[in-house]
Amino acid sequence: MARLTLVGPVAPYRGGIAHFTEALGQALQARGHQVSALSFRRQYPRWLFPGRTQTEPEPVASSMPAAYVLDPLRPWTWLQAARWIREQRPDLVVFQYWMPFFAPAYGTIAGRLRRWEVPTVALVHNALPHERHVLDAMLSRWFLRRCRARIVLSETVAGQLATLGLPADVQLVHPVDPRYGPVRPRAEARKRLGLPPDAPVLLFFGFVRRYKGLDVLLEAMPAIRATLPDVQLLVAGEFYEPADRYRARIRELGLSSCVHVHDRYIPESEVVWYFSAADLVVQPYLSATQSGVVPMAFHFERPVVVTAVGGLPEVVPHEVAGFVVPPGDPGALAEAVVRFFREGWAERLTEGVRRLRGRYGWEPLCETLERMLAD
Repeated sequence: MARLTLVGPVAPYRGGIAHFTEALGQALQARGHQVSALSFRRQYPRWLFPGRTQTEPEPVASSMPAAYVLDPLRPWTWLQAARWIREQRPDLVVFQYWMPFFAPAYGTIAGRLRRWEVPTVALVHNALPHERHVLDAMLSRWFLRRCRARIVLSETVAGQLATLGLPADVQLVHPVDPRYGPVRPRAEARKRLGLPPDAPVLLFFGFVRRYKGLDVLLEAMPAIRATLPDVQLLVAGEFYEPADRYRARIRELGLSSCVHVHDRYIPESEVVWYFSAADLVVQPYLSATQSGVVPMAFHFERPVVVTAVGGLPEVVPHEVAGFVVPPGDPGALAEAVVRFFREGWAERLTEGVRRLRGRYGWEPLCETLERMLAD
């Protein structure tokens, strides 16, 4: 049994990175390791966070012992965090890294740990952010150089590291998180969400930001409706930019009766209903590294239409677990959706999702960390 400390958000913080940290901790604990978490006293200042709240709307506690010490804007907490980690006497420290905003704090902690001969590894979700700023590369490089190794979850992030002059020591794929439980009956899920029982249902899931391409999907909907007149689109996730522009375009395109906008963070207990109600998950991203939505779709055995950006085609092989289309192309997106329903691809692609899902467990990541423990 080894002692590992994970640095990153954990419950009650919300969102994909927090869920990932929790799931990784649980997977390591299941293998007999002792796991603790160094988390945030304050994760984001209000001016940097576009959402309504940074914590889960439902009561939830971390699945591992956690210290909520770190504040990215208060340097004295960085030193407190480093000391707390040292007191845990970890055999390995794993940083969850996804934004250069955290690089000064993370880099300071990693530097202290290196002086104390505490081994560190960075699990790099994004080496560079979707919305770039002038200091991003410098900050990311400064932190990531201080870690003994770097793990990535897509070829795209490995490429980002290469532009920083750093190697990706291990490349894996984003594991499927089983926390959401089994899929529920489609009829029950649709009744719960107020959707027609027999209509084709598309799901756009997750925070709405410009790079995720929801506007492209809306532009594709009239062409989809021309062939599938009863199609329904479910948009489930909090808008991180003004929603009025999207609502106005929905009205202009005459889509008010078939586009259902749930502009809120979807808590963990409700996720199952959205994926269970859907026939097809659509991710029309304009840019990407990897996505946590694909593993969620795979968990619920739902095929996915993705765009050929970032690591999305790596995990959704074309005509195996979904369709891959060019980014920013409403016509190609509409054609793929219509093809899915008209040519009867649901069963074939669902079977492909089941086959791939077996490869996307947590074992490869846990085994990678265990090998690093032995180095």
